[in-house]
Amino acid sequence: MATASASAKKSVPKSAIKLTSPVPVAIPVPPALLGEPKPPAFLTEPGSPFADGYSIAKEREFLAPHIAEGLEEKAFGAMYDRYIELMDREDRLETMKREYEQKMGADHETSRDEAIGMRQIGRLVDDEVDQMQVHTLEAYRLFLGRRREPGTEAAPIIGGKKMGAVLRSLWLLTGRDNPYADWALVRHEHAMKEVHALLRKEVESAKKVLDDYKQRGMSLSILRSEQPMLLNLGFRSPYGYGVVQLVSEYDWFIRLMKTLERKSLRTDDAVRHSINDVNRMIRRIWYDTARFDRWLSRDEVTSLCRSDFAEGVTEDGAKRAQFALEVFGAVPSDVFGCVIKPTHSRRHLRESPEERKFLAHMRLQLAKAETGEPDAAADGGGAAGAA
Repeated sequence: MATASASAKKSVPKSAIKLTSPVPVAIPVPPALLGEPKPPAFLTEPGSPFADGYSIAKEREFLAPHIAEGLEEKAFGAMYDRYIELMDREDRLETMKREYEQKMGADHETSRDEAIGMRQIGRLVDDEVDQMQVHTLEAYRLFLGRRREPGTEAAPIIGGKKMGAVLRSLWLLTGRDNPYADWALVRHEHAMKEVHALLRKEVESAKKVLDDYKQRGMSLSILRSEQPMLLNLGFRSPYGYGVVQLVSEYDWFIRLMKTLERKSLRTDDAVRHSINDVNRMIRRIWYDTARFDRWLSRDEVTSLCRSDFAEGVTEDGAKRAQFALEVFGAVPSDVFGCVIKPTHSRRHLRESPEERKFLAHMRLQLAKAETGEPDAAADGGGAAGAA
């Protein structure tokens, strides 16, 4: 029987045995295991020097009460760990700053030897001497000026060379953050635009007369000097070259006026009147600008700067500000607030948040004074409040 039973079991085919597999069951996975970011254990800010956005300023502000309570002496706990992390981040930031300074801000791929070249590269220089050709005695006199003749009462005439030195002096004062130097240069630039506009108008009028005669078949040449003067320039400020441009344009204007006079296309009186109008305008502007330089170059105000008009300024600073106010009056609000600036300036371009706040405050107070608001003097700070 046992044998028969065993053989019966052996005769059962394998296909008759049904194999079953376990049914898959969905097992919920915690969100943390799915790779979702955990909230950082520190405060962050945009623009952080660290890739994870770590904010040194916010963390120090957050930990300040704990540090005041002696957190540095409690070497345990989450707050202490954050404090250690803050110390580490500050050290890393200092290292990053040192590396930045050593490489002069160059890319990380730059070697230190390559970065040192930033300090070794030479300044830009002129390969050749700058020159200007002058054809007329009037333009040459405008460039050279005229001193007072000894023993006479004749007034001196300021010239372009002197004016170049005056403008350079004011330009250098802008590097000391002198608001009156800025104002002087802004006034000068605005007035010189009027001079150039007048010269262009006169030149276009003269050229139109010559063109009209050319259309009629009469070609008239423009007078030129048989021996023009060649002047070496070499000004050391951009404003000096502005003076040269004016002299060159004035020289061309005189040549056209003399041509119209010589060819009987304009009367002597008309030509003389046009030249005198331009001369008076140029000299008025130059004398006005030179007045700023004469006062601002005095020893007692050479160190004048915008901070002299702030609250709590030193006694010397208050005296400088008061002196400037008495001589020139208050600087226009947009000039003091650096909204309107000279075309060329040596004033630093980077302003701290405190400087920007001060400039905005002073601009507001000066604007109130300009509109005659009664609280302007009361709200103003330092000597500017008296303006």
